[in-house]
Amino acid sequence: MKFKTLFLLGALAALVTPSLRAGEPAPEKNIAVVEDTYVGGRGLLTIQGPTGMFINPTSGTLPEGSFTAQYCLLLPNNETDIIGHGGLISYGVTEWLEIGGLLSFIDDNKNNDLTSAGGPQARVRILKDQGAMPEWSVGGYAIFGDLERYNAYTALYKNFVIDPSGMVRSIGLHLGLRETWIEDSADSQDAPVGYGGLEIELPFRLYLVGEVSTKDKDSGGDKTPYAFGVQWRLGGVNISTAFANTGAFSEPSFFFGVGSQF
Repeated sequence: MKFKTLFLLGALAALVTPSLRAGEPAPEKNIAVVEDTYVGGRGLLTIQGPTGMFINPTSGTLPEGSFTAQYCLLLPNNETDIIGHGGLISYGVTEWLEIGGLLSFIDDNKNNDLTSAGGPQARVRILKDQGAMPEWSVGGYAIFGDLERYNAYTALYKNFVIDPSGMVRSIGLHLGLRETWIEDSADSQDAPVGYGGLEIELPFRLYLVGEVSTKDKDSGGDKTPYAFGVQWRLGGVNISTAFANTGAFSEPSFFFGVGSQF
């Protein structure tokens, strides 16, 4: 199964290589990016599913008429006994409404078992990040299959411009609250999960991202969830690399995501 995972990573690298070819540093103006008139708190595919930081969804919606397809994998405790795979396709119906679908696969290589699930997701932006007002969105997503759960969340985002042409372009703050309802769950006293995050924008649309959550009983652990890493949000090519702990792991675990927006 290790060979299967390595092959998959190699194939994904081959897909993005044409956009990253030559290995030569290029002036920023020569790097092809998808220009948006309004970006907001838009991130990339997360462990939860909808785009955001690395674990939790954020408030940003796709531009009207845009489409994205993304894939991610998670190596719990940096081992390959169990490997989590996630997928997302999403479409910007309007600048404030995004709809799509999620896929989730868990490879239990130790027991030669595969758990799969999938379902719809939607996000509605209520406010833009303008003046003193933060961006505010609400969303929901559901998973059906070997797992069945329903999720709702609300998220805020505020961006502070530092120097549009400097090393640190801007700093963004994320806040959110999400709730999960699991079919046939024995825990009827579950509480919503609160989360927050910080992102620092660097040149070439590189973002340093960190986040932390309140304890999440649905993760199967009793530790405080957190994640830290880098997102490269070019649009044509989007890449995430991070270490994350959903609260169920004994150590920060490797997370990788790749996708495209067009």
